[in-house]
Amino acid sequence: MGCCASKCCATKCCGTKRTSRETLVFADDGYDFRIPALLYVKEWKTFLAFAEKRTSTNDAHAQNLVMRKGTRQCCSLQWSPTEDVKEASIDGYRTMNPCPVFERKSRTLFLFFICLKGNTSERNLKPGQSRLCYVTSTDCGETWSKVTDLTSSVNFTNYQTFAVGPGHGIQLSSGTLLVPAYVRVYTASGVKSYSVVLRSEDMHTWKAGQPIGVESGECQLAEVCDGGGKRQVYLNARHRAPHPRVEALSEDGGESFTLLNMLKLKERPNGCQGSVLGFPARELPAGEGGSSETALLFSHPTVGENYNRLDLGVYLRKSLQDQDPWGKPLIIHKGASGYSDLTCCEEEGLFGCLKESGEGKESHRRQIAFREFDLNEIV
Repeated sequence: MGCCASKCCATKCCGTKRTSRETLVFADDGYDFRIPALLYVKEWKTFLAFAEKRTSTNDAHAQNLVMRKGTRQCCSLQWSPTEDVKEASIDGYRTMNPCPVFERKSRTLFLFFICLKGNTSERNLKPGQSRLCYVTSTDCGETWSKVTDLTSSVNFTNYQTFAVGPGHGIQLSSGTLLVPAYVRVYTASGVKSYSVVLRSEDMHTWKAGQPIGVESGECQLAEVCDGGGKRQVYLNARHRAPHPRVEALSEDGGESFTLLNMLKLKERPNGCQGSVLGFPARELPAGEGGSSETALLFSHPTVGENYNRLDLGVYLRKSLQDQDPWGKPLIIHKGASGYSDLTCCEEEGLFGCLKESGEGKESHRRQIAFREFDLNEIV
């Protein structure tokens, strides 16, 4: 598919090679922006970018969610003005962790988020001080529904607090909607965090699957298909060094997961969110395909000590079925980085990344930028 409204426009404006560019999407001298989430909705031919607006980089100083929409106009990506998503809020709570997912048949955009009581830090929250919520839109974010609070209906047991995403959710080929999440639970040895998936088969009833069997945190999901047509759900989750990233597969649509012993993806010393994206392996350049129908991308800071997160990279894995490891990363941002979210673009082999970014090692990551890249850059 072309990058503009028609292949003619794509050929005339873009030529055969697109130049990668970084564009600031969320930046303001009076606010900090963190926690990006990104979708490209082909039915609307629009990028939907979300983030938290904060009065400082401190998690306790989050205020509300913001949104911008990006549309292609003769190969130039134009972004709408920044809007506060005012509907995504509860009085007395701060709104955090945007996690959008799109339901294709009804063309409904779900925007999941959490609401945390006042300025209490996550680690000091008590049960009942965090709310699991979503709003919906059927007109590309022009209008939003009232808040739906799922806290009492989703069966989190023995929890201290929980969160969704951050980043995007997915819709399986079966139609089931999946939202990545994690829950902090009380154990005999203290509070521990575990990745979990929220599922809905009817867009109304949401249930939590089983937490995966190892300490983990913020996660992302992708549906993968092997060469024989078997479909599974791949999960990639935050851990803590010296442990590698957590990787797992589900045979039952995200209800439960089996850990993979890949030991391939390094984690930053104190951990960091990373994004994962599945895409058709046919889009790989000739001679670069694996034995699977699905290839994967993963974005994550590649260097940095303690809480320094530097040089955001995008890794490629051509197949989960092959022994071929994750490749060397394409560095798409030098200097201060952090959280990110990946999406496919309309044109095959072209991808977008919404990412925390800054200049040098001492940046406070107050800005969020968008960058496009193609498979040829990685391969």
